[in-house]
Amino acid sequence: MEWCNVYLLVISLCLCSILANHHIENKVEKRLSYIDTLIENLQSENWENDVVCYDKILEILHSARNSSLWAVWVLDSIQLPTGVLYGSKYQLGNYDECMKAVWLHTHPELRTKYCLVDVQLTDVVPQKGGEVNPYGTMEPYINTKTKHARALNTITWGICVPSQCGKDGVAIFLRMLLRFSALGGLSSEPRISVDDCQLAGEPYLYGTGVSVFFYVILSLMIIAVASTWYLSVNDCETSDSILPKLAKVFCMNKNTYDLVKPSSDDIPALHGVRALTAFIFVLTHQVFFHNSAAVVNGLDVDKDLDMVLFTTHTDLLTDTFLLMSGLLLARGLATKEKLENPLLALWKRYIRLIGPMALMVFYMASVFKHMGDGPMWPRLVGYEQETCEKNWWLSLLMLNNYINSEEMCYIILWYIPADYQLTILGIALIYFCRRHHRLGMVTVGVVAVLSVLLPAVDTYHQRLPATLIYDIETMINIRGNAVFNNTYIRSHHRVGAYLVGLAVGYLMAWYKPAQYKNIINKKWSTILFTLVFILAWIPLSMGGVFYIREYDVLEATAYAATNRIVWALAISGIIIICEYGHIPIVNNLLGWSAWVPLSRLSYGLYLTHPALIMYNVYSARAPLTQNPFTMLSHTFGPLVIGCLLSLVIWLLVHAPIIGLTNLKFGSKKTSTT
Repeated sequence: MEWCNVYLLVISLCLCSILANHHIENKVEKRLSYIDTLIENLQSENWENDVVCYDKILEILHSARNSSLWAVWVLDSIQLPTGVLYGSKYQLGNYDECMKAVWLHTHPELRTKYCLVDVQLTDVVPQKGGEVNPYGTMEPYINTKTKHARALNTITWGICVPSQCGKDGVAIFLRMLLRFSALGGLSSEPRISVDDCQLAGEPYLYGTGVSVFFYVILSLMIIAVASTWYLSVNDCETSDSILPKLAKVFCMNKNTYDLVKPSSDDIPALHGVRALTAFIFVLTHQVFFHNSAAVVNGLDVDKDLDMVLFTTHTDLLTDTFLLMSGLLLARGLATKEKLENPLLALWKRYIRLIGPMALMVFYMASVFKHMGDGPMWPRLVGYEQETCEKNWWLSLLMLNNYINSEEMCYIILWYIPADYQLTILGIALIYFCRRHHRLGMVTVGVVAVLSVLLPAVDTYHQRLPATLIYDIETMINIRGNAVFNNTYIRSHHRVGAYLVGLAVGYLMAWYKPAQYKNIINKKWSTILFTLVFILAWIPLSMGGVFYIREYDVLEATAYAATNRIVWALAISGIIIICEYGHIPIVNNLLGWSAWVPLSRLSYGLYLTHPALIMYNVYSARAPLTQNPFTMLSHTFGPLVIGCLLSLVIWLLVHAPIIGLTNLKFGSKKTSTT
């Protein structure tokens, strides 16, 4: 009996050993068969135009079959497409693994390069589809666009290849890999475009512009520190010499005090409105730039957009800034006994705007591309740099919203020329009304009528949508959008909101809030606030309605002609109620003293926050997950850092320019713009 047990034990051990070895052999065979199939497919392609690439890829595959580290390293960095049917367009693999092999500097013969390749999976122009049939083939589904214009039949694929490979070799290798993916069953032959390749270990050269930019910043810091130190050790309060006056202009203590101190003629509600508007801009631009690049859950984003359609017209917030600009201009000039030379007034306005703006244009044209890297970085940031190198002068001349706007430098810079152009109009109207009152008022009436007619005529004639539709196609290429170029950025389409600001400014100049405080009692303040809030909600929410409705040219024309004016009337109503009425919650919120410095930093925040968001998005190594929480959390970084950078710009550039302007032209008023 004991011998039987021993015999059975030996037999069991032998069987287990045989099964284990068979399992291992199967695994090895599967692994080897995959690589062998790659080799077989590789050899069946026509490599006539890139024989060197063929030899190197073949070497990688043979070496990987033998588990050579360097070859497995390359293959490990390559990712077959995943999530394409769920709206994940970017298939980036592992960029750092491809570009930063640990033996890069000791074995240069193993150097690779990372190529970002555009692949059109089918030759069908995608159309918006209906109900999905899960039992049908994938081709009809992949040839559709989602409700928010997300195309599913194009992907951008990052692939690691030997450094010797040319564009033809990359395309052949990628086409071969595509056959092994879940998308390999498509009947169409993919169209492959190889444009952007980065070579690992390539020496990096910084341009002269980088050195100049940092020398300028360093010089401004030295001047600011030296001026602050000079005033701290010298009593210059009564001195009339030029050196102490210049030191005060650059003194950081004085400029910090000017930043935080309320002015006696401030409109408290304006500070709150301006700061909160700037904060909302950061959030909306975070969503915008995020969707313009790599998102892993595209269909979830579409569902989220359905839930927040009422916010798709938040670009009305730019009209809030224009309203406040007109208000401050009219309020400052309406009651002046003697008006200064209008050209001088325009020059002073230009100087105050151009300093921080020129700094950002210089940064985008010369420095930004050197601040990061990543699979998408050369393509996306490279384009931003090219537009600024080409058209920086249009920005500085305040013409970039009319000339060559399809290649505008730093996409958010359209607003500043629009503001300045409307300032020219505002000063012209105010001066004309002061000298020829009756004729001037007729002119204002004509301009008001034109502010309604011009958007209507352009929208009707060009059959444009009622507003800028923020679908995925628009967010990817907003510079190519017809509404953006032909109406959205044009100052003559923004005149209505600016005129409302001029009217409110005149009202506040002649009926000073300090003298008419609480003239509207609490009851009527609450009623009027509710009404103007509803009035503001109508144009804001209607943007989403036009997003989903069938196009009607008359509806689009009527809305385009009136929506910005209605919004401006509503926001001006809120400001008037805060200054002449009494709603404790609203007054305390918008009149909070902390808004004063944040409001004055809003110009710098507006200029800097898109670059911060672009850095985060364009340097990403993998597609990002988007949901409301991640968008909100990702907003706080650019918001906080943008405020800090805005403080630096205020201390080194903006406040000194204001001080120099006041010193030169004798003005004592500190701008809060």
